[in-house]
Amino acid sequence: MASGGSAPSLVVRGSRGLCLQAPPDLAIHPSFPHDESKAVKVMAWSVDGSMLAWSNMTNVKVAAVGPDRKWSVLLTLEQPKVYCLAWSPRGGMLATWEQYTTTAGKAPEPNLHLFLVSTGEKVKSFFQKKMGGWCPMWTSEERYCSRMVSNEVQFYEGGNFDTIAHKLHLAKVDGYSLSPTASKACHLVAYVPGAKGGPSTCRLYQFPLFAEHQMLASKSFFQADSVEMTWNCQGSSCLLLTQSEVDKTGGSYYGKQQLHFISTRGDTAMVGLPKEGPVYSHSWAPSGQLFAVTYGFMPAKATMFDLKGEPVFDFGTGPRNQALFNPQSNILMIGGFGNLRGKIEMWSVEKKVKVSEFEAPDSTMVSWCPDGQRFLTTTTAPRLRVGNGYKVWHYSGALQHEKAFSTGDELWEAAWQAQPEAPSFQVTRQLAPGIAPSQPVAAKQAYRPPGARGTQSTFKLHDDEEAPQNLKKAEPEVLSKAAIKNKKRKEAAKAAKLAETSIPIQKRSGDQASALNAAAAHAQHIKESSATYQGAKGLLADPMKEKKVKKLTEKLGKIAKLREEQAGGRELEKNQVEMLAKEGDLLEELRQLQL
Repeated sequence: MASGGSAPSLVVRGSRGLCLQAPPDLAIHPSFPHDESKAVKVMAWSVDGSMLAWSNMTNVKVAAVGPDRKWSVLLTLEQPKVYCLAWSPRGGMLATWEQYTTTAGKAPEPNLHLFLVSTGEKVKSFFQKKMGGWCPMWTSEERYCSRMVSNEVQFYEGGNFDTIAHKLHLAKVDGYSLSPTASKACHLVAYVPGAKGGPSTCRLYQFPLFAEHQMLASKSFFQADSVEMTWNCQGSSCLLLTQSEVDKTGGSYYGKQQLHFISTRGDTAMVGLPKEGPVYSHSWAPSGQLFAVTYGFMPAKATMFDLKGEPVFDFGTGPRNQALFNPQSNILMIGGFGNLRGKIEMWSVEKKVKVSEFEAPDSTMVSWCPDGQRFLTTTTAPRLRVGNGYKVWHYSGALQHEKAFSTGDELWEAAWQAQPEAPSFQVTRQLAPGIAPSQPVAAKQAYRPPGARGTQSTFKLHDDEEAPQNLKKAEPEVLSKAAIKNKKRKEAAKAAKLAETSIPIQKRSGDQASALNAAAAHAQHIKESSATYQGAKGLLADPMKEKKVKKLTEKLGKIAKLREEQAGGRELEKNQVEMLAKEGDLLEELRQLQL
């Protein structure tokens, strides 16, 4: 970790090489062995932040910090053209990956290597042609190391890479993910793409019980060309983001995405995202009890969910594509970065109130500081080749540090030094001390033609935006007479359709048929009375009864839709099957209301 619990440093990689910026003013660290090579392509902190590895395309260097907080080069590995680096959970091993190449007249050479950090010894080399899924995975105590080959996930035990200790054999397996736990509590999710029109599947196992009958859960998808698997920190639940290359409905140029949920208890479900469109980000809180998703066509929606995949809080819509919890899980940052203007909202996770709102323009990347109170925004190449630099902000919106790169210099990456243990703190709305930005703030006032200046505007620019859950109006909506008539006509049509389609005629019991007839009669009554409806003050109106009938009608309409989808071959979720089983009870309740 950062030695002695000190504030974390910041490593910066760019066209002038790699250097370490030290707190409190983020000046260049005097003892760090800076690399002035212009070809530093990749860098990686160890999990505890005590070591940093980087590749300058000539060799790989590993620097370590001592008890005196001074840095020195621990290892130099003569591995040229390394494009990927990865540390084992406890920093005992370092994995490197180079592009796979062949030379005429020479035997192919392995391009994935594992090094023992304590000695620099190369303990094993593998052939790994694709960059995707190149990285081996370890259990948290590093007892087992795993990697995927054709039709298998192989496990090696105790640093012995000559013998395969365990293996999961699955035909055409295309990806897997280990839970971030020790081997005694380790679980594995494996992805197998569909073939010949069949569904793709994700299968959950407990290590090392890999027999078919020992599978804990299975989730199938009909539109999934790839799956991204994200575990919570306890290793009890995993989010599955499916991606199809082509959206067959024509709704999106970028294909179709869906978010699913699978747990070690055997539960599986689709995460309900009420707005159509892509999934921009999904992330677990470090506590492992919540996750947040940004999704839907712009203005995008943001929602926080619990461990069961049920919504906890709706943050409304806005120009955002990222939602990140801080390390203490008490603040959620919701922002729009990259091609969005950099609007940021900070929310208290416990109180579910907005703490601050501000803008960090031209931000291409964002990351929380381990202290959970500051965060970093960067403007990097090749996304933006002008105005490169980085800024450090407080969650209250105060700018606390700024570094602008000279014209012609490029920033490629900046990353905080890791710190596994971050102290908690009280979230407040008080603005922290800060500095003034070096660049002038762009005017936020919208342009208005001369003839309209000085008058009140009646045009609403973002009429499709939704307010957060805690700001939505609780009072009932006031409707005009025409709107009331239209609403009742729609309800009548929905009830009539329900009476025709909710249960096949040959399967209806006498009571169910009577209930459906009652629903149809109620729909006709609504239709006929809509022209003379007197509103809430009508002498014969029963608001509570009407409300109950409306809710039952909506539920039965959903059930009818599910039956249609089931008849079309769709596999329903567990909760959806349970909903179908309640249809008889709902129809009986509707019949009683008509008596």
